[in-house]
Order: sequence, then structure tokens, then C-alpha cells
Amino acid sequence: MAESATHLSSIQGEQCHDTERARATEDAIDDYVESASEWVLACRERGVHEFPTIKEIGIAFTAVNRDGLFVREVLCTRCGLAVRTENWEGFKRGRRSRFRKVSSDLRYLKGRNGERYLAPPGQGRMTPRQIADAIASKVLHDQSLVELRKSLKPSE
Repeated sequence: MAESATHLSSIQGEQCHDTERARATEDAIDDYVESASEWVLACRERGVHEFPTIKEIGIAFTAVNRDGLFVREVLCTRCGLAVRTENWEGFKRGRRSRFRKVSSDLRYLKGRNGERYLAPPGQGRMTPRQIADAIASKVLHDQSLVELRKSLKPSE
């Protein structure tokens, strides 16, 4: 009887296909770091864009979408290639108008000289840590590891 039983997939998902994106190779990351501007690398290394606050630049809407939400676009002041598009809802509460951010998404522009924030397609995913490692390796490429160790005090 056990021989005729069909094999069922586990509810824990052991048979599921791996959906994780492939990470980029060290060579691909080194090539990207070599070609990217310092401003793009600053955002990539931190893993965060620097968008100005409403208090800093105010709140100006650029459009109304088909759902009736107010659209606000904000450019990253560090790399200049990331745009956060925010959707805001406006409503009346008593005599006051109130606004609430409903959603936001991120898109990337192409730079003046063709520079892109993301790596070329097919290169794999580049994490902030991988970018930082590649930048450090580039900065210290002429440094002898033996000399570097000799020049530093032992940590306690």
C-alpha cells in the first residue's frame, strides 16, 4: 500500500525552488565600483538614499493620479539618480485639510553621461557590504598587508 502512495509536497516548503537572486561576482562588483561616480557609490555603500525632508524643501505635488491621489516626486540629493514617488491622500477633517502618505516607490534615472545607479542586467545583486568591500580594496590596493599590520598597534 505504501508503494502506491503519491509523494506530497511538504507544507514547510522544502521542495520549493530557491528564489534568491544570484549575487554578483567580485570582478563584476570591482568593475562597477571602478566606473561609478563617488556620489553613486556613497548611496550604494550606505544602502540608503538621501532624500530631503518636507521641512527642508516643502511639499509640492506634481500631479494627481487616476485614483485621485496627489503625487510628489523627490530626487536623492546625494547621487541624483534615485527618485522617490510618493502618493498622498488629501481629506477634510472638520475645517482643516489633512494629508497622509499612502504609498511610495523608487525609480532610477540615467545620468547625464549614461551613468546608472543599478549594475548592468545579468550582473547579479550587489549588496552595500559588497560595494564597501570593493571600495576598501580599491583604496588599499597598493598597501602591503604585512606593512599595514606592522604600522598598527595590536587591539586589546
